[in-house]
Amino acid sequence: GGSSSVHGVGGRRRNTGANTQKRRTAAEPLLPASRSRCAALCVSMVKAALVAKRPAGSVALAKAAFKRPSSATVGSTELARKKPAADDRAVPWKALGRTAESLWGVYFQGCNFPRWSIDLLADGLLERHARSVVFYYNEGDDPETVRRLATQREPANIGMRRVYDEDMLQELFGYRQGAYSEGGGGGLMPNIAAYCLTPMRSQAGASVDVHVINLIGYAFDSVEQPDYQYFFPLHSRPEKWEELVERMSKVWRFAFECARRHGLKYLLLPDVGGGAFSGGSYGLDRHESTSYAKLKEASLPPVQEEFKGEIEVRMLPRIPDWVFSEEASGMLDSTLLVNAWDPWSIVGNANRSDNSLDGFYGRCTAMAVLCWPKSNPLLRYESV
Repeated sequence: GGSSSVHGVGGRRRNTGANTQKRRTAAEPLLPASRSRCAALCVSMVKAALVAKRPAGSVALAKAAFKRPSSATVGSTELARKKPAADDRAVPWKALGRTAESLWGVYFQGCNFPRWSIDLLADGLLERHARSVVFYYNEGDDPETVRRLATQREPANIGMRRVYDEDMLQELFGYRQGAYSEGGGGGLMPNIAAYCLTPMRSQAGASVDVHVINLIGYAFDSVEQPDYQYFFPLHSRPEKWEELVERMSKVWRFAFECARRHGLKYLLLPDVGGGAFSGGSYGLDRHESTSYAKLKEASLPPVQEEFKGEIEVRMLPRIPDWVFSEEASGMLDSTLLVNAWDPWSIVGNANRSDNSLDGFYGRCTAMAVLCWPKSNPLLRYESV
């Protein structure tokens, strides 16, 4: 997990939206789950958290807080399928807040999303944001599989290390691991993206609404990743490289199409799927002809050309710092920010214990509760 770059502490390193990972020497073997820098950070945190594995208390206490609302109002397929109308029944915000509270308690200590997002959800103050959420999927993908993939997500997964209580997740929500596990050498699960309007908070307490789309690159940071098992070996199979380029073009297309559908002029792109998530010298960069740079060069420009004159592409600046800068003040209403999400996790992944772009988005927004169908039954699905 962890589909984005390591942010420098105190602004010393600039985010590019790609992962970074510790370099191995040629003599070192490929580990079953290669560690990115954020993986190493989270693993050390987990060791300390094992003493107090369940930050929100026992399963019994969490279940008491999680009074499961009627299926007709929360997580309902019918609600998810249709666009909300003005006369929809009252949204059970308090119940949804309890759902989010229960999810918060499943994370290992220090990996949770912001508690303020739970409070806003429970008080009904995120309704406009909740109604904005759209999950995009490729035309031809099975809609029910897409819904399962959007719903059955792991709280946090760093380099295929699950930093949450699997037993608690099973007891509260009926599954232990993400639906992405259904992919592998025989085939892949659909690729999806999630757009939302979300409040973003600065460390000083300022808050502003921003447009964000969460894109998922292909994960080659571990031989345990379904994407790795499906595509590798890559260099000796040209047909797999061609398929990867085609699939990655569709990932970029989600962002461009989202910007078009929402009337947004500027698209701020990171290196989705780059850095440590690309597997480095044991993944895409093992051969220059199949490097991440080559993948981006082959997959992005053709899509960008289709939207020329309509969507202006810029490199994503540091998040959240740029959002609260003077430069951003006149652009936010017409700008779509891009997050490099993870195929397994809730948006934000391990949040403050995850020094990736995804972690930085997660710790300062409400996207964890907005982009999960169990805490937001008002979201909808659209094909591209």
